[in-house]
Amino acid sequence: MMIALELVKNRRADQPDAELAKAVVQAAGRRGLLLLSCGVYGNVIRLLAPLTIPERQLQEGLDLLEQSLAEASEAQRPSAVA
Repeated sequence: MMIALELVKNRRADQPDAELAKAVVQAAGRRGLLLLSCGVYGNVIRLLAPLTIPERQLQEGLDLLEQSLAEASEAQRPSAVA
């Protein structure tokens, strides 16, 4: 089973976001989830789970990925200046 997430800026396929991919990989690593970025621009995260993965383990990994994506994208948002 393989699926990939291509991370881009402003929802534009012609604007790869390698910085976000790197941040997601780092955030996931802090949570104990090992990810690798790939692709020509380094903006793709590929998920390769074995077909025999227990559903609970798969869900745990996906939850960690979701948390990592949220953390990395929140860190890239410009902060509001008061």
